[in-house]
Amino acid sequence: MKWLGRVFKGLLVLGLLAAGLIWYLLRPERVASQLILTGGQILPMSTATEVPGPEAILVQDGVITAVGTLAQLQESGAPVHDLTGRVLTPGLIEPHTHPIATALLGAVVDVSGFRHTSRAEVMQSLEQAADATALTPWLVAYGWDPVAIADLSAPTLGELDEIAPERPLVVITQMLHEVFANTAAMRASGISLATPESGEPHGIIRDAQGRATGAFRELEAVNAVLGAMPAADPAVVELLVRRAYVSYAKAGYTTIGITGAVGKHPDPVGLLRHIGARDAPLRAFLYLLPHQGKDLGGNDDFRVLGTKYWMDGSPFTGGAAFAEAYEHSDLTSERMHIPHGHLGPVNHEPGDFSATVADLQAQGHQIAVHAQGERAIDQVLDAFEAAAPNPGLAHRLEHNALITPAQIQRAKALGISLGFFVDHIYYYGDALPDIVGDRADRYMPVGAAMRAGVVTTLHGDHPASPIDALRTLRTAVDRHSVSGDTITAPDQAITRYEALSAMTLQAAQQLGQQDLIGSIEVGKRADFTLFNGNPLTTDWQALSVAATWKDGQPTQTGLGGWLRFGPAFAAIRSILF
Repeated sequence: MKWLGRVFKGLLVLGLLAAGLIWYLLRPERVASQLILTGGQILPMSTATEVPGPEAILVQDGVITAVGTLAQLQESGAPVHDLTGRVLTPGLIEPHTHPIATALLGAVVDVSGFRHTSRAEVMQSLEQAADATALTPWLVAYGWDPVAIADLSAPTLGELDEIAPERPLVVITQMLHEVFANTAAMRASGISLATPESGEPHGIIRDAQGRATGAFRELEAVNAVLGAMPAADPAVVELLVRRAYVSYAKAGYTTIGITGAVGKHPDPVGLLRHIGARDAPLRAFLYLLPHQGKDLGGNDDFRVLGTKYWMDGSPFTGGAAFAEAYEHSDLTSERMHIPHGHLGPVNHEPGDFSATVADLQAQGHQIAVHAQGERAIDQVLDAFEAAAPNPGLAHRLEHNALITPAQIQRAKALGISLGFFVDHIYYYGDALPDIVGDRADRYMPVGAAMRAGVVTTLHGDHPASPIDALRTLRTAVDRHSVSGDTITAPDQAITRYEALSAMTLQAAQQLGQQDLIGSIEVGKRADFTLFNGNPLTTDWQALSVAATWKDGQPTQTGLGGWLRFGPAFAAIRSILF
């Protein structure tokens, strides 16, 4: 039986070698707790206009303790870390994103305009996925985009039922404000197929005979379907979200603002708090959804700041509450199915929303409100004005597609910050005249907000757009569409320095974290983004993110940045057993 002992010892040695290899591959890169960063250009981003940066930075225990010349800082005796010619900025901040939804929708069937150019290609992707294994028993597709794909008319209920006769199937549009469901999904959601029911959610689209067409528009109706969808295994979701955090870090972000813990999970707030508790590559600041409670607080890695609301919907589903009707065009009438003369609705009664703002403000909540159209923005500003300035953290207006100069001045007077979703310009700039007509000449007026002196930020609202900080930065500067054929509202362009400020110091101010992050100053956390090239001068094609640091340490963006043995084993166990 000696051979059994030898086999056992051999397997044990192999197991130990494998464990050692895994540890080696997953180990984080560490540098000294006290060190001097020098050998590259440093952009402190601490002022409204560009000023020369220091030659070196002294970091100790995750905090910037001194800036100055290399000779001055070497008196500390700290070792020197050479930046090897790279450009160092404060860590980039994404102030408006949804990481759980980003993680989950990144693992479903992709039908987006980023990978498809025709309706035939999209339908083929759906057909090929019909019998595929998915996170849940439902088949979910994401990215349906009739604005980006010229011939993409809405799927009929018959088409969806043919693809998946028995399996629930939902197709989610790129901006997340409309879904299409087959009969099996509607039955599983408790939707009446033949006739409308009393009290059913607004936005269930029915034909002239009252039959459900399978289309659901805006949040109340969308949630009626997606709310019935079974959740994926929580361990799998945790790993996917951790991987999404690494994607933000690879893009150059060191902090995210989560404007709504959106995504299917038994406890999304608890999940985000758990991930933020240890070794996350990002800081995260959360705004609760109205049904997720009112408890604030946390620490410098994860903190709940307030609550998120939607005052209107997406411009690309007819949901934006513009002051004037949508443009009547083939795009709006034939592909978006927006009736002539349509005005998007506001989601809250003025008196009710004003009371909500006053109540939350009294409890110390910062309130972030999605508002695209002028009517929605007016109603939000009215509520903020009635409540008087927040003694705590100034409130936020999100997206602001057609905010007017007068509304920008009102926001400034109230201390309201303005966040702009500039990817509308990049991905849909060619189509905007067919949606809003001449109003495209003032769409996403970032320049007007900057010139007015309002705290102004830029965001990607992921998963509504792919995570790419440099695209966001570039689009605010050049205002080009993805095709390069359209420059939307060129007078609203801002400088590179202003754009970088909007993604560092001003984003920190919007989150109320300007004493912690956002610029390279003594006393702030040592969160950095390193660039190959200078974001203020280098050609966009030659500019890239080299690395990020958080708390004075390089962030881990490989497998070890997101893989955790506990949830990995739990996920494997749930799959096998």
